Amino acid sequence: MEKVELLKNNNVDVEASLEFWGDMSSYNDSLKDFKDSLEEKINNLEYYKKAQDYNNYGILAHSMKSEAKYLGFMKEAEVFLQHEMAGKEANQEFINDNFESLKEVVLKIKNLLEEYFQGNEQVSGKKKIIVADDSNIMLNFITNNIDEDYDIIKANNGKEAIQALENNEVYAILLDLNMPGLNGFQVMDYMQEKDIFEKIPVVIITGDDTEEIIKKAFTYPILDVLNKPFKEENIKRIMTSIKSFYDKNNN
Repeated sequence: MEKVELLKNNNVDVEASLEFWGDMSSYNDSLKDFKDSLEEKINNLEYYKKAQDYNNYGILAHSMKSEAKYLGFMKEAEVFLQHEMAGKEANQEFINDNFESLKEVVLKIKNLLEEYFQGNEQVSGKKKIIVADDSNIMLNFITNNIDEDYDIIKANNGKEAIQALENNEVYAILLDLNMPGLNGFQVMDYMQEKDIFEKIPVVIITGDDTEEIIKKAFTYPILDVLNKPFKEENIKRIMTSIKSFYDKNNN
């Protein structure tokens, strides 16, 4: 099982994190997802660095900073913050000079969490809902507030969301708009090409509630928009709307 003292001895602020998560089960779920995502995230950062795509570099570094902070990795969050700001400022020199040390930080976190966790997760055969967001914090908050009758497929970017669509029989999609690589609008373009909107309800989740973005979202046949920050009751409302979508289509 989990070895909490191992985290504390490595300067992870578990107590502060539990004030946010409330219990060890939710905290551990997020730690596990964070661990599993680190290799892909650092690879994507390296890709954006080489492509000089500093906008997406900064977006991804921001996501990693937020996740690290909420999980108690405060020193590491400061490192990610420096790279977030460097991405926003297109500070190529800082990124190039400090990227190897960033990789070392990521590897240290990954190795620590590999030691912390043991065992495998089980798979079930329930209705599948894709939740696509580049923040594992947001993914887990949504997952923890959706009824256990559903299986959640988590996607950190648009590419993973499309792969999940192609490889699963999906009941619904909760889709963030602002993700690195393929964003939510590009995923919806793919869905329109494949006529997926007619079969699967889509709910947009976004932290950008400007009139322009919301109008653009509703040019697609989406079910609803869930504006961040949201609460448990907002997710329950969305789930009711999803069930109504199927009730209408089956009548």
